[in-house]
Amino acid sequence: MNNNNLHWSFDYNFGGQENKFAQELLQLLDGYAKQTTDTDKMLPSIHVYQILPNFWRGYKQNTEQDPSLSIGTVIIERILNDDDLWNYNVKYNNIISGETLTFNFHCQNDQYRTLSGRWNVDVQNDCPDAYSNLACSGSITSENEIHLSVNDAEINIGTIDSSLPLTCNWSLLDVIPLLTEKINKPGDITEIILLDDLEQLRQNCKIGFLESIQSPFPLDGYYLYGTGMLPSYWWVDENKNISIVSSVFETLVLKQIGNIA
Repeated sequence: MNNNNLHWSFDYNFGGQENKFAQELLQLLDGYAKQTTDTDKMLPSIHVYQILPNFWRGYKQNTEQDPSLSIGTVIIERILNDDDLWNYNVKYNNIISGETLTFNFHCQNDQYRTLSGRWNVDVQNDCPDAYSNLACSGSITSENEIHLSVNDAEINIGTIDSSLPLTCNWSLLDVIPLLTEKINKPGDITEIILLDDLEQLRQNCKIGFLESIQSPFPLDGYYLYGTGMLPSYWWVDENKNISIVSSVFETLVLKQIGNIA
């Protein structure tokens, strides 16, 4: 892959970038493309994404020792339990902010990976003060309210419409590939309720088809728009894996897939 003509939704090879964004993104995708996958088997249960900053200026100074653009990784593990629920364990590590977030949650075995039961978020930060760690747990009450416990605080963050599926941004890495048969041309959309990072409720969200591209390899693009949230763009490859997730401040690029041993 040596074509630097990226799609506008993930082309940040300009402006304040000190290194070549396109070059690093393509190198990551090339490494992933060389891995062998068996698409007839269940979706691999581990996906590892590199985090690239969309705007590099000011992120770090020592580029001679570490010329990589990477500011961290995201590791998504999921396994289908005997009770027919998906158990997700997601670790987001940002080496620039010094923040590590761990998300653990369960989803129903349906097309939208609807949230089920309780979920937990653990935040660790390098700062040596009261903000160095945070614990959050949540659940859906019998009245369809989203209830959070954040450290010692109890919060109801909103009531959801039970006619729409409630899912999480991290499970969208599986949901969007599952929707490709249903959403595959301009104008096709589906509505969801999103619990962003298992903490912020986004009520009016739409997933829609964006377009198909052939470079850097065949990809189908999807958008996620919602009230009170910034847009993001999700690109599905021929193996039904999300290869690129582009949001406003960062881009996730798939670098490795595999199965839990």
